[in-house]
Amino acid sequence: MLQWKAWKKINESACNALPSVEKELGNGLVNHSFLVRSGDYRAVIRVNCADPDKLGINRSRELKILSALEYADFVPDILYSDTHVLVTEYISGMSLDTRSLSSSVIRSRLSSLIERIQATCISGMNRFSYLDCCKGYARALPYNPSEVVDWEKLCSVAAELDTACYEPVLCHHDLGLENIIIRQEAIFFIDWEFGALGHPAFDYVKLFGENIPKSNVAHKDISSGAIQQIKFLQSAMDDLWFAVKKIAEGQAKSGAHNDRKV
Repeated sequence: MLQWKAWKKINESACNALPSVEKELGNGLVNHSFLVRSGDYRAVIRVNCADPDKLGINRSRELKILSALEYADFVPDILYSDTHVLVTEYISGMSLDTRSLSSSVIRSRLSSLIERIQATCISGMNRFSYLDCCKGYARALPYNPSEVVDWEKLCSVAAELDTACYEPVLCHHDLGLENIIIRQEAIFFIDWEFGALGHPAFDYVKLFGENIPKSNVAHKDISSGAIQQIKFLQSAMDDLWFAVKKIAEGQAKSGAHNDRKV
């Protein structure tokens, strides 16, 4: 917070004094985030995790995506970033829930936002490899990944998607309900750590499952078979990711314990 004078100002009333911590924000699976206040202005400071690579996170890619979305009205404004923290405006509101997701109006608005995301042009970024991501998770495990997932099938599905003929688009890659905030008539997508140029059906499947509005995939020539593949891929990748996270947490606790002994 000592860097507060370097934060970008959204308006004249934003951060005119050293912010103070209001509370820690819970439910984060990867990082520690804190709500801070400067006068009436509030922001979120995300303290980045120590080993992002093991969890499939590319910080430089995330910042490049956020820069491309700088003027979009569905992402929080970025106030400051370095290798250790990311500071964004605080979006008050409620996380999307299953009841809201069942609303045809909300579903239509969400679909429109995904369309806008996919229309975002980002130069100099390679197409995301789902197989490489899975192999990265597997390397972080001290045991055979087959103990967690059907590894042979996962590699086959990931390789098939990687070599499929499609135009890669910007994907959030983690559109869980907790990463979508509704504030009155506005909808915000937060936590872009896993964003990349990926399969055009990925975010739709993550959010809607198999019940993707047909109008969103028909013109992209996305088959029902591809949707089933992505559904399997997402479930298996999640299982691997949580296994890696559990190992990382255990190593961190062991390191902290050893430090105390010293």
